[in-house]
Amino acid sequence: LGYLPISMSVSGFLYDRRFDDWDEERMGGRLSFGYRITPDLSISAGVTGQNVAITDPRDATEPELAAVLGDNGLWSGEVSLKHDTRNTPIQASEGHYFEFSFEEVFGDYEYSRFELEGRQYWLLNQRADGSGKQTVSFSSRLGFSGKDTPIFENFFAGGYATMRGFEFRGASPVGTTPAQVEVGGRFQWLNTLEYMFPLTADDAFAGVAFVDFGTVEKNIEINAD
Repeated sequence: LGYLPISMSVSGFLYDRRFDDWDEERMGGRLSFGYRITPDLSISAGVTGQNVAITDPRDATEPELAAVLGDNGLWSGEVSLKHDTRNTPIQASEGHYFEFSFEEVFGDYEYSRFELEGRQYWLLNQRADGSGKQTVSFSSRLGFSGKDTPIFENFFAGGYATMRGFEFRGASPVGTTPAQVEVGGRFQWLNTLEYMFPLTADDAFAGVAFVDFGTVEKNIEINAD
């Protein structure tokens, strides 16, 4: 907004997704405002309204899935705090990123949701001209959601963005029916440790060694089984 450290965002969205266990269409909009406290620290608050239509269930006898079939109306208010000292938001080699968010949801469901995300980057080595960076990074995501959370808002894990080596959502809790519907959970703790290094002199290709570990649980607990 001019030269003030204040931002405003207005957006609308329409998603039409085909998951393994159901089809999901989301339509809604969001209004948010942000304030930059310092160059590295910012806070934002927003309101989102959406309708989530769940259709074509793979197993309609799964209780958690049967309970949300049809249209579901959600309204939510969210506040988040971010601290970002990375030298670049794309393939950072130094600094850290931290975000805390709290969301209160109401409408057809009423629950609270907390999420924490942290990423730290260390530069191990680079060439004299600043190219050929070798970087170690660690990231962690922690999430809690209330008891009234519907299945389509649960946490899921599995796939390139969460836990590599698993199919999409394949590291998530499953339901009680023989079809083993991926129902997700109200608690997540996901971590990644990576080492990135150049493979070619022009940095066009890089290699990454990584370890992903963590869990998604139906309830707020860590179950060793």
